[in-house]
Amino acid sequence: MMSLTFVACRGKKTDDKKEVTEATVKAMSTTPVDEKTQKTEELKKAQQLTLEQMRVLMPAELDSAKERNYLASTQFGYGLASVEYPKTKGRLIKVTLYDCAGELGAVNYFENYWNYLNVTKQTDQEFTKTIDFEGEKAVETYKKDMNLSTITFVIRGRLVIIMEGKDLKPEELEPVAKKLHQKIA
Repeated sequence: MMSLTFVACRGKKTDDKKEVTEATVKAMSTTPVDEKTQKTEELKKAQQLTLEQMRVLMPAELDSAKERNYLASTQFGYGLASVEYPKTKGRLIKVTLYDCAGELGAVNYFENYWNYLNVTKQTDQEFTKTIDFEGEKAVETYKKDMNLSTITFVIRGRLVIIMEGKDLKPEELEPVAKKLHQKIA
């Protein structure tokens, strides 16, 4: 009688172990790739824009201001283009475009955009928050003592745009960012 009970319990343990093993194998084979890993792989496979292609994306005029101090480079392993649009004395909009294609571009995407999503920080002097922007998410910051607004958003899934407005409040910069988004998207 005792051996029969032992055999029955032993058989049960084997079945439990088998079920656990089968469940583990199923879980391992059906685990979805997380969003960050998927985005990294997508960016690594993308072809980097040329200097000429980035030049075409940056408008010669933005919100009635003519460009100045254009700079473009691909020497860091990702594309970078930057231009300033002086509005009036002291008021300036600066646009920096990062083409986040390739290995280092993917790193840049997360450092300049992704890692700031869903973060809210506020003090008496500044804030950072995620906002809805043209059907996507954007990061908005404002430094009161400098009167400096920044909106960071993505176009075409890989072009990170950082728009800074010196002597501009966020509500003044956002419509300009939407105009730029429309031109590039």
